[in-house]
Amino acid sequence: MKIYKIALLSSWLLAFTNSYSQEINWRNTDSSSSHFVSINFGADYSSYYGLSYGYKIKNKFAPIVIGNDFNVSFGKQLTDDWKSRTTIQTELWHNKHFSWSLKTGFIVKRFESEIARLVNLGADITTIFGFSKPKGGIGLVIHYDRSSSTHIKNKLLKEYYPEIKDGWYKTSGGNFKFGIRGNYSIKKWNTYLNIGKTYGQNFKDNPTLPFYLDIAIQKQF
Repeated sequence: MKIYKIALLSSWLLAFTNSYSQEINWRNTDSSSSHFVSINFGADYSSYYGLSYGYKIKNKFAPIVIGNDFNVSFGKQLTDDWKSRTTIQTELWHNKHFSWSLKTGFIVKRFESEIARLVNLGADITTIFGFSKPKGGIGLVIHYDRSSSTHIKNKLLKEYYPEIKDGWYKTSGGNFKFGIRGNYSIKKWNTYLNIGKTYGQNFKDNPTLPFYLDIAIQKQF
């Protein structure tokens, strides 16, 4: 029971990381651009920076972009805490200057300290609805992420609990994010600003730092 509680707490801590990867201004994409590369930085549960890449799949039905983002926390040991996410996103609907998009992702997170090393698996879903034009726009964001399992390799904890075992443990932490995304575009360069508030999935166990901020600069080609 003790190790299960540790795994649950650890996944809860890991959950409060940045929620944004490859952003897309659907009104500023054209047939000649299939690649999207972004650098981003911000603050959520911790301060971070990262790199993301997206590829647009051309089809006759709906625009689809698959991608991956990789983020690390600021600090001396850059490889201790990181997050990687593979995403797929599309625009579900648009009418003149209004747009509704959806993005889903599979997440792998790593956290290491003197106490233990944790590798967490999870998934998330984000929907954005708002005003969108080729030069920019603004939208409302609703995001949910959920942890599924955590692998624990114990370190210092073994000195206090010798019976602790390493391995995979089921976890069930989740979070909601509600915010605003603004973007501005110049030719094939895009900038994005995401800001909002984070809640625990029960709207009671909220993070100590409940607000998040993410800034991204993107080049499409």
